[in-house]
Amino acid sequence: MATSSPPVNESNDVIKRVMLWVIPRSTSTTFLKCMSYVPDTRAFFEPYLTVYHYSKYGIHRKNIYEFFNKFQAAGNKDDDEHLRDIEGGYFASETSYSWVKEQLEGTPPGKKMVICKDLAWAVDGHYEDLPSGFQHTFLIRNPYITFDSWSNVINRGADDDKKLLLGDIPVFYMPEGSFYKEQYDLYKYAKDTLGQNPPIVDTDELLANPAGVMKAYCKVIGVPYSDDYLHWEPGNECMEKLWIVAKEQIYSQQYGNVWHGVTFSSTGFGNPKKSRDRQELPRDVLHYADLNMKYYEEMYANRLKPL
Repeated sequence: MATSSPPVNESNDVIKRVMLWVIPRSTSTTFLKCMSYVPDTRAFFEPYLTVYHYSKYGIHRKNIYEFFNKFQAAGNKDDDEHLRDIEGGYFASETSYSWVKEQLEGTPPGKKMVICKDLAWAVDGHYEDLPSGFQHTFLIRNPYITFDSWSNVINRGADDDKKLLLGDIPVFYMPEGSFYKEQYDLYKYAKDTLGQNPPIVDTDELLANPAGVMKAYCKVIGVPYSDDYLHWEPGNECMEKLWIVAKEQIYSQQYGNVWHGVTFSSTGFGNPKKSRDRQELPRDVLHYADLNMKYYEEMYANRLKPL
């Protein structure tokens, strides 16, 4: 079977194409911010999750807006009118899975790398819409830290009588496989079906040794490494001016979003965190962490080692 040549930019350099598949609360937005400053890079922020949540083809558009407004106080509305004054970005209502695939597979003039950060569960059941020619990479984190953080942020600012247990979070916001199984399934698909050996980064090893881990990551994806990538100016300019991102995401960040404040105020990777002792963790956090340790441990065993 004939194969097509790798895409090239206007300088006739082969474009590196990288998917970064993540779970929530894994410092993934900071990771993308870091990679955004690699020269000649086009970065996509969660386009598949955007389709899943916001597009007119997504089955959860109405539900996700209701959930955000009830629990996150983001002021979102189920229409595009409140987004028209947002500079930059695209309207998620007009996107689809096939649209995302087409955008990722495009050849941006002058770019040497395309990188896309997204949630693995957003493409569960949609593997046919994964982009061709991409190296799949994964960002993992200890489930005890992840679910403890997820529980805290989902309930941030909520009155005691409105706080949610993890088991009460709707499936459109916390999938049946509670993030880890969907990430593991995609990892196995990339490995067994696509024949790749996907690089895996552990978040807390990254935070403990950002230079060593990022050197290893850049080497395996085939881009030059520089210590300059580890330091940046605070602010959300990357989302508003550098990333390919939906207007809904920009709006949420500007008006009350609770997810990425630390990232956009940061000037580099933060400090690693240790899990609290079991006796200190809520019962629902323990349940989901225990349930997903097997997926994490297998992927952790195959993680990149720092250089």
